Amino acid sequence: MPVLITGAEHGPGRTAVAALAQRGGDVRALVDPTRASGDLVERLRGAGVRTARGSCDDATLLEQAARDAHTIVHAAADPLVAPEVVLDEAASVVGAAIEAGVTRVVLVSHLGADPAEPNAWLAALGEAEDLVAEVPGVSVIVRRALTYGLDDALTDAVAEGAPGADPDALHAPLWAGDLAAAIVAADAREAPAVPHLALPLGGPRAANLGELIALLGGQIPTEPDPRLPDGSALPAHVVDLLSRDLLPARDAPSAGTSPETGGAQVRRALTTG
Repeated sequence: MPVLITGAEHGPGRTAVAALAQRGGDVRALVDPTRASGDLVERLRGAGVRTARGSCDDATLLEQAARDAHTIVHAAADPLVAPEVVLDEAASVVGAAIEAGVTRVVLVSHLGADPAEPNAWLAALGEAEDLVAEVPGVSVIVRRALTYGLDDALTDAVAEGAPGADPDALHAPLWAGDLAAAIVAADAREAPAVPHLALPLGGPRAANLGELIALLGGQIPTEPDPRLPDGSALPAHVVDLLSRDLLPARDAPSAGTSPETGGAQVRRALTTG
């Protein structure tokens, strides 16, 4: 069934596109050229992914890309995207889904998303969740834990020591490939008992930010510098996000433990929810 995924310019979105393409079928991607590397569109097209260049706030482009699609996976709400852009793009995606007659929307959200949150990015995601829940048909909101992966700007920032963030903050680090597997399962979800499902998803174990930095090969500077290697500042909402304890509930499914445990937990949650 045709599926359109936004945010392929970000590491998790690109990984999800690859997983959906490996499964087979009509996979489409929307890439924002202002956020993407120069050859990304060519690489996606070379892999058989129908790819359009543009931003998620282009309603006409979105509707064209979503025409005859069964599912839209909205994965463009990256932590490094400004909160006001996150909400505007989510509204455009919901509008395009309704206009194009899309029957399923999968939103890649984050643990802690809530319209009442003081963190502007989490608040924007909370409002985006409310918008997606109003879409006719089926929706799945994947509230991911802090996600890391290859060729991802936030992962690179964490590997450099996450300047300004609290290294003692607790997370359940989630590998981008495991998030992608959950997205594939959400797209394949059949005959749900609950049409609008929110799925919290973390990695196999809790770790503090300092441990994740060490895992990624970085180090925590003794005197944190709020600047990134390219000279830009890590946005305040990202520093706050990294500095929070953001763990899924104990009974939430985990990913990445093994195909027999983590994968089965996710599939079970999607089937029974």
